[in-house]
Amino acid sequence: MNIEDLSFHDAIIISVAENTVDQSFEFLLSFPTNWDDNVFEPKILRFTDVTFYSVDEIPFNGQPAIVNIESCGAVTKPLNAGLNPFLFTRQKIKILTNAGDRFIEYADCFLLDASK
Repeated sequence: MNIEDLSFHDAIIISVAENTVDQSFEFLLSFPTNWDDNVFEPKILRFTDVTFYSVDEIPFNGQPAIVNIESCGAVTKPLNAGLNPFLFTRQKIKILTNAGDRFIEYADCFLLDASK
């Protein structure tokens, strides 16, 4: 999924879970599906093969809302520093919230229905 194809503005981050077995992160969101009628539905934003996740937010009372998601482009890093380093490429995004910023580097992402 190309994350820039969707608008995440006003989506509320309920929780973030890391699965250390498959290096995935799941953001449980209250996702706006109808802004005119103020309708929000539970969605999961799943990132796979995550190699970096950072939170740079101020202490905040409540749940942060996403203001925007910006692409930082592709990031290529070596897997090892030996004679035959294996290079891998991940997409990097900046998630701007009303509490600060979050960065994540991942191979792919999916927006899933959380109610099923």
